[in-house]
Amino acid sequence: MQKLLVNYAVAVRLSEVWYFIPVIITNSLFPAIINAKKISEELYYERLQKLYDLMVWLSIGIVLPMTLLANNIVRILFGNQYQYAAGVLKIYIWAGVFVFFGCAWSKWIITENQQKVIICSHIISMPINIMLNIILIKKYGMIGAAWATLISYSINQLLGLLFYLKKLSLKMFLKTILPLRLFKIH
Repeated sequence: MQKLLVNYAVAVRLSEVWYFIPVIITNSLFPAIINAKKISEELYYERLQKLYDLMVWLSIGIVLPMTLLANNIVRILFGNQYQYAAGVLKIYIWAGVFVFFGCAWSKWIITENQQKVIICSHIISMPINIMLNIILIKKYGMIGAAWATLISYSINQLLGLLFYLKKLSLKMFLKTILPLRLFKIH
């Protein structure tokens, strides 16, 4: 059991080591986005959309290679005794997409004075996370725990997007993950 916990901890560490990146980027760029709001709403939302795009696609640029190279990364950094961490890493790392986007989105929610949205989504997703862990760990072990994390992170983010009254945040998220703008579809 201890060996499995250590393998899980290795995967979590490799997944979460990237989480400083969106904090630095959003803290650096968000003042300019807020200043854009003073100029025009259109410029404000245009810059916000660009930040969302940057966060999501930057995270995918990290997540995809980590997924594809997980076995080699774990073996090189930690050795063969941590081989089970690679399976967890391949799943858990995808939570980073929601973490990166959520970092930018939460700044916007705070700017719009809608913190209750974040609180509501956390309150609803917390018991979902607990239930998923109970069910999935029992059935799939540490792989189930990784799935529970990924699912609960995505539910938390999507619930927050759905709760936001203007629904604009959901539309902006969908614009980011669905490259419809490349086809001139709005």
